Amino acid sequence: MSADRFTQALAYLLPQGFAWPRSPASVLMRTVRGIAGSLDELHRFTSATVAGWQPHTTTRVAEWEEATGLPDACFASDDTTRRQMLLMRLRGPELPYEDSSPAAPDVLAALCASVGYPATVAYNTPLRVGMRVGSHMGRLDGELYVTATLPAGRMRVGTAKVGDRLIYGTKTGSDLACLLQRVVPARFHINLILV
Repeated sequence: MSADRFTQALAYLLPQGFAWPRSPASVLMRTVRGIAGSLDELHRFTSATVAGWQPHTTTRVAEWEEATGLPDACFASDDTTRRQMLLMRLRGPELPYEDSSPAAPDVLAALCASVGYPATVAYNTPLRVGMRVGSHMGRLDGELYVTATLPAGRMRVGTAKVGDRLIYGTKTGSDLACLLQRVVPARFHINLILV
């Protein structure tokens, strides 16, 4: 809102009548404009304070990190990653169901996706009649298979030079491996496959 809008709102609240002049030069309306200016300053200050402290718009990332136990040792500390990790820590990953076990494949896939790695997660299950072709078969041996896709871009003609890679990416998967080691229950051995 602007000071003019506050002035207009305050003028509508005044009673009607000869003793309440609406002339811009009247003492009453000059007083209303002065009060409206103060309300406008308060409104602007409050909006700036709220924007400065909300995690997705804050400039005080270091204070939020201290409150949430960040920076994470697994991830790099550039500004984009810092804010993304802060929001992930506050929101948590979007789990497939409310009462999710940390060992559930869908939960681990959602965790991988929340840090930028689309993934499929599976583990060996005991052989049973009626299993589908292509399913992992065998005993429940604690082997966890995480197949993650590295975010990558393709080389573009005119922007690359001889010797550049045809497919390039900024992530190596080491941060995902570190996160999975910390999150996955100890009974599993993690087999991370990056494609």
